[in-house]
Amino acid sequence: MIRNDLWATPVWEFDTGFSGAFNSQLLSQLNSIKMDSGPDFNIWKLNSPYLDELKKIIIKVTNEAVVENIPKNKRLVITRGWLNTHRTGTSLATHYHGNSTIACTYYIKAPSNCGDLLLIDPRGGVNWGWETEGEIQGIKHTRVKPKEGSLVFFPGFLLHSVEENKSQLPRISLSSNLTLQ
Repeated sequence: MIRNDLWATPVWEFDTGFSGAFNSQLLSQLNSIKMDSGPDFNIWKLNSPYLDELKKIIIKVTNEAVVENIPKNKRLVITRGWLNTHRTGTSLATHYHGNSTIACTYYIKAPSNCGDLLLIDPRGGVNWGWETEGEIQGIKHTRVKPKEGSLVFFPGFLLHSVEENKSQLPRISLSSNLTLQ
């Protein structure tokens, strides 16, 4: 018998080891820089030693994670990044990351009850019967609880959303797109 995992979709979670002090300094630097909110804005073009350190980790970890699945002459590179600040009552609708190979999010501030990342099963109506949440059977998402200092990344085609922030504090994250080059 041969088992083929044809539709398995990897999702990686990585604890960067960055401390609350690192995140505070990163956020302080980002707050001191005027950021554009347009669609072409790229946070990675800003001059910040904390961003540079985070970028090194993202590049290293994502490339190590997917090394078996990319051609020898290619590498993942960050093509765009942006800061997300979700205040109380805000959420993020279902979306995907266009032509990016990998989408990733680094959590800078993640208070309790600030809204989980919901990753939607790409297999659509397939139901093996084990997807339950509370009393609901047949759910089509997996939850990832945001944790300060953690990096979550997954294929850019994967539909996802973020639940409402029910905390009194903002959830702050830095999201990025990576592509093969």
